[in-house]
Formats: sequence, structure tokens, C-alpha cells
Amino acid sequence: MLPINRLVPHVSRRSLSTIPTPGLYELRSYTLHPSGVDSFTALCTTSAPLRKSMLPLRLFTLPETGGMLNVAQHLYYYPTLAARTAARTVSGASPEWKSFVNTSREFVAKQDSTLYQQAPQAILDAGGAPGGQWVGCEERGIYEYRRYRLKLGYDTVPAFYELYEAGLPSKTKNQHDGTMLTTVMHSDIGVLNEVIEIWRHESLEGMEQSRVMAREVGEWREASGEIAKLAVQFQNSVHRPVSFSPWK
Repeated sequence: MLPINRLVPHVSRRSLSTIPTPGLYELRSYTLHPSGVDSFTALCTTSAPLRKSMLPLRLFTLPETGGMLNVAQHLYYYPTLAARTAARTVSGASPEWKSFVNTSREFVAKQDSTLYQQAPQAILDAGGAPGGQWVGCEERGIYEYRRYRLKLGYDTVPAFYELYEAGLPSKTKNQHDGTMLTTVMHSDIGVLNEVIEIWRHESLEGMEQSRVMAREVGEWREASGEIAKLAVQFQNSVHRPVSFSPWK
């Protein structure tokens, strides 16, 4: 097994941990009453232009499989925390937005919000990921959230990124043509030491083919074996974007 400093010859754990991250994500999850999913989705669709005019929406999905169902997840991308504060101040002052929020609450059982820092640019580059500035595409696909819950410690996320960057290029070169890494992020406010990869696939079959292909890549197998030693939990789930989601 290669030691960590040989796996990543050009980036040290210390340097990775101090590189400014290019953006901030907010992942908001609304657990819906099963009987109200269609009504909530229709209401969000009608109000989508208003949402997009005030908030930097990237991805709005409903789950297909891999965890709790009937959870509307919306992902926003901000350049800074101050930009998030400014945008939410504007939306909070909008009478139209207040009306939408008040009307939609009858369909919602629970709300969650977590803030994530986008991974260092070196990580995005290693996987060919466009990140939060991506405007999306017209063709509809599916999105796979791959969530790593890591051990506690200040060095754990930087150590994860070192290993991940070492194996990621070999993985992305051996994937189904319809598979693309969109972004990687780690938690900043909420449950800490969580890393999420968001992959876009053209279909469930394409996702499965990419998973099989990745298992055959030696560099990725080696890196993921070391990553497993840092993790306490792993979960992947599949989500389908709604019609007004910029990332489709």
C-alpha cells in the first residue's frame, strides 16, 4: 500500500487544508407528507421563476431510492456566506415569497438545512467537475448523492481529500459516457466531517455500469480502501430533478 505522501506527491495535507474553497452550498431538505408531494411540487413549479430570481438554485430533486422517500431537496450555491445572507434577506422581504412559504407549509412535516464548503479546486479539477458555477443542461438525468460520514478530527477531511484526489482521475476516466461528477463538498455548519459527492448519470443502468467500471481501476481501489479507514458511515441515494431544476 502506498503511503499518503506518495499517493499525492504535489499536495500536502497541510496545504490542502488551507486552500480557500471556491464557494458555499446550502442543502435544504423538506420532508413532505406523502399525500402532499404532488401539491407541494406543483406549488414549487408555479413559483419557480420567483425562487430563481432571488436565490441561486442549482438542483431541486425528489428521491428515487437509497433512503427516506418524499423528501424535496434543493441545493443552492453562493460565492460567500455574506452572499447567502444578502439573498435570504431579499427573499425574506418579498411578499410573494412569504405567501408561497406560508401556503407550502401545510405539505411539509420537517425542514433541514446544512451548509457545505465546496471542495478545493484541485479536487474539482481532478474529477473534471464543473462545480457550483455550472448552469446545468437540458437533457434530464438522475443524480447520485454519495455521502461519507468521517471520523471526528480537524485533519480528517484534508486527509480524505488527499486520498480522493489521488484516485479520482483514474475513476473518472473509466466511467459510462453518461456519467459526470458535478461537485464535491464538505459540511461546514451542521453535522461535521461529512463529504458529499454529487454525480450525474443519464440513467440508473448507466450509474450501475459506472460503479462496476470503477471497481476495476487499481488506483481508485487503492485510494477508496484507504478512505474507508477514515469513514464511519457511507450512503448513496438516487434523486430525480424536477422540471424547473437548473441541473437536470
